[in-house]
Amino acid sequence: MAGGADLSSKQGNLRGLILLSRPLNLGIAAATLLLLKFGWLSRWEPLGSVGLLPWVPFAEGVLIVVLLMMSGNWINAYFDVHEDRINRPDLALVDRTVKRRVLILAHLSVNATGLLLAIHLSWSLGSSLPLTVATLVSFLLWRYSTRWKSTPLLGNVVVASLLGMVPLWLAVLESPLTEATHRRSLWLGMAAYGGLAMGVGLVRELAKDAMDVVGDRDAGKETYAVRRGTGALRTWCLSLLMIVALAYAYGTIWMMQDERAIGLWGAPLLPWVWSVSILSRPSPDWRRLAQASLAILLAGTIQCLWIPG
Repeated sequence: MAGGADLSSKQGNLRGLILLSRPLNLGIAAATLLLLKFGWLSRWEPLGSVGLLPWVPFAEGVLIVVLLMMSGNWINAYFDVHEDRINRPDLALVDRTVKRRVLILAHLSVNATGLLLAIHLSWSLGSSLPLTVATLVSFLLWRYSTRWKSTPLLGNVVVASLLGMVPLWLAVLESPLTEATHRRSLWLGMAAYGGLAMGVGLVRELAKDAMDVVGDRDAGKETYAVRRGTGALRTWCLSLLMIVALAYAYGTIWMMQDERAIGLWGAPLLPWVWSVSILSRPSPDWRRLAQASLAILLAGTIQCLWIPG
């Protein structure tokens, strides 16, 4: 009987760790890097000027992102036990399915593995940037979970910034093998992509805060939604979506210098219209807004299959 109980406990811990790692988000981050490298960068003009990173270090770079995100999700769950039991009972697995001790040990182990891989990657590429950026991401994830999450807007901006750093991570990996004459365009392209992703990601984070008002207020967390109300949040989200649309339209015309190519960049338009229509109502459906803003991000990623470089 004891052996059966131990097996059940191990299976529960493993299942809890898998669910709390948020595998869908991990898959989206990995897919974004793959589509950027083998989609958009493969058509970058002049052809062959960027995207020269071989498979092995690229795969190592993707693994680092996945490991750091995974460990960040675990430490976030570790500090969010009370709120999750109210806001997300389906993910309230800490102390029920997975033990807190297992969660913190898994976080430390996986985070350390990600940083060790970043050391190796920096050494193999002859650049300190991969280790520097990986260390910064690890610090931001920890600080967000322990302090910044309950600070109005700051926590949201941090998470959105981490989302925007995914394409910048590709520039970090590719730049040591890119000639200096093309390096600037690589960084500008990835920074523009990351900046737009950050803007949409911030809308999604604010929508998730609006969904979690009850649990956050009960836990004493002063998020922007708790402090200022969902009305102010609605104004913020609408403003962000308008700024993103203007920046995207201007950037597309500027980068393409050919208005006929704008149609190729139009995939995010429909989910953007969906998001704005949700926010046009006095009492928005925040869950749907989170879904719509995620759809914008996914559409922007999928169109890397055909947009010109």
